[in-house]
Amino acid sequence: MSLVPPILDDRRFDDLRAEAIERIRLACPEWTDFNPSDPGMTLVELFAWFTDLTLYRMNKVPDKLHGELLSLVGIQPEAAKPAVALVEFNPADNNCPTIIPAGTPSPAIDLGGGAVARFQTERDLHMVRSRLEAVTRGLPDEADLTELNKAADRGFDPFGPKGAEQSELRLRFSAKAGDQAGQIFPDIMTLHVSVMTRLVNDDFSLPEPQASLQRPQVPPLLWSARMENDVWEPLEIIEDETRRFSRDGFIRIAGPRRAVPIARPSVKPSSENKYAFELRCRVGRPGFAFGCAPRLRHLAVNAVNAIARTLETDNPLATSTGLQGQTLQLRNKPVKPGSVKLSTRGPGENGKAELWIEVEDFSASSSTDLHFTLDAANGQIRFGDGLYGKIPDAGRRISATYLAGGGVQGNVSAQKIKYDFPGVSGVNLFPAVGGSDAEPATRLRQRAAARLRSRDRAVAAADFEDIALSIGKMGRAKAIAGLHPDFPDLCGRMPGVVTVFVVSRSRQEGKLPPWPTDTEIDDVKNLLDSRRVIGCELFVQAARIVPVKLTVAITANPGFSVDVVQREVGKTLNEWLNSDERGFGINLSGGDLWSRVLQTTVTETPVVKEIESLVAFIGDQIISLKQSTAGKIQALGRWPDDPSSILNVRLQRHEIPWGVPNHKITVTGAAQ
Repeated sequence: MSLVPPILDDRRFDDLRAEAIERIRLACPEWTDFNPSDPGMTLVELFAWFTDLTLYRMNKVPDKLHGELLSLVGIQPEAAKPAVALVEFNPADNNCPTIIPAGTPSPAIDLGGGAVARFQTERDLHMVRSRLEAVTRGLPDEADLTELNKAADRGFDPFGPKGAEQSELRLRFSAKAGDQAGQIFPDIMTLHVSVMTRLVNDDFSLPEPQASLQRPQVPPLLWSARMENDVWEPLEIIEDETRRFSRDGFIRIAGPRRAVPIARPSVKPSSENKYAFELRCRVGRPGFAFGCAPRLRHLAVNAVNAIARTLETDNPLATSTGLQGQTLQLRNKPVKPGSVKLSTRGPGENGKAELWIEVEDFSASSSTDLHFTLDAANGQIRFGDGLYGKIPDAGRRISATYLAGGGVQGNVSAQKIKYDFPGVSGVNLFPAVGGSDAEPATRLRQRAAARLRSRDRAVAAADFEDIALSIGKMGRAKAIAGLHPDFPDLCGRMPGVVTVFVVSRSRQEGKLPPWPTDTEIDDVKNLLDSRRVIGCELFVQAARIVPVKLTVAITANPGFSVDVVQREVGKTLNEWLNSDERGFGINLSGGDLWSRVLQTTVTETPVVKEIESLVAFIGDQIISLKQSTAGKIQALGRWPDDPSSILNVRLQRHEIPWGVPNHKITVTGAAQ
């Protein structure tokens, strides 16, 4: 249900004026002039206007009351969120520090109007004490990607457009003869990968038609460091947030210990040889599936997230008055909930300190509990009244430490966050993102209404599908109760089991099958796990995709070129075949395919005059149709040898059709 504010009195100005006139007619029949020019009517309209304002205010539910009522059903306003930026540090000389500690603050960033923003690093960063000199691509097609990596907006293919097996990405770090790997590389080195979506005009050549297209598995990526000649030291992957270059994130790798600097011949005969450490990332078997090779925007070494928050200390914050319901204002806001550490100390240098605990409200507090509440958005602290929550004794000094920061002002542009320490400097190559202000009351009411209307639990199969679609952001979802992936023959008969098949949204404008990534499947699984009933065993899998490829011979209407006819016919077919509204396990009939081709238009003008023949390859089945001499559609069975006629293909419940981007369309009668 939606939250509709109660209308306590729906009368308005016109209603009040009409009501007053009716009373005048009954009580004072001698009063007959009700025109606005009459002095008495002026007074009537004035008081009607005052009353209308009073009723308007009475019908408005205060924002604070809205918030309290919504908190009773578990809906809380979203707090302000701090912006996050990726900061990349570059060693400047041999004095580069070995570690940049978590919480390292940045210089203040002037936002104008006296406002400033400050950032601090989120975690310890163990430095690679050598500059990344070059990023190159190794076999099979070598290329220098250094400048593309510095541009950070053009993108590059680390393993080539196809991402074939044994493709290599190489990182070269400057070194001197005699350098030891343990002096340059930390025990765990950190890299950050920013992924870029592949362009829609890239080569997405589809293999020959097959019964179904299985979701490609991402091949293993093998990291190693050069020891000598072509001998490499394998490196262990400690953590890979990128899921093998499939999304933005950090990669943490064990630092090399046996690597040695390799001599690189000098360009000029008179100059000395240069040395470098080399790391490589090699694609394992069987390589990336077609169209799935990663494209990177930027690869950063010595990178760490910086968050728009700072540690603040208000000491002293105030001195207690000993009165009920004291309210104190922190110096900076918004405040991170749960981060406030508040203490009170008695008069004198040796006064005993008391630590206070943050609570949501004082409903469960006793008169001796050292509790306080926090309004994080406004940075206000409130103490109890002595009955619910203790009152700080008069004269005690109050101190607080807390994390402050957040809001849209933290979304600073690139190159704004700058660190400059002896031996190292850092800057954000990309804008800071994610900062938002506290949720306003109007937005809270809208979100609460949608939340109360939606289902929050997954009980029936339709519930699983709705949650996967609306919250999990999938393109299609099909939940089958009683299906266990290990026992497909018992489909529908296995109690307490639900398998949800999912399909992602259109990829590359339909040029790639809508395979969900491992990350998307995990996200949907975790989401449904938190909402399923106890005792329900849940599985989430990618749907089976059945490719549909048509071979069509048509006669076009005059005025259209061959290219336009082929493009528009293929577009019309695929918009129909690949629509998310089509669902799972659908029936594909030859008549529907024939009709879709005939319905192709450009600016509402029909493109196709007639169809001579149509052959549809739907997985391992074929529908073959031809127009007879009498102008009727004639089924020819499996084209061209099998005389049996197949007019319909029924997909299974976990299958979806997908129109390939390269239908074979032969056109006659069109302009060249």
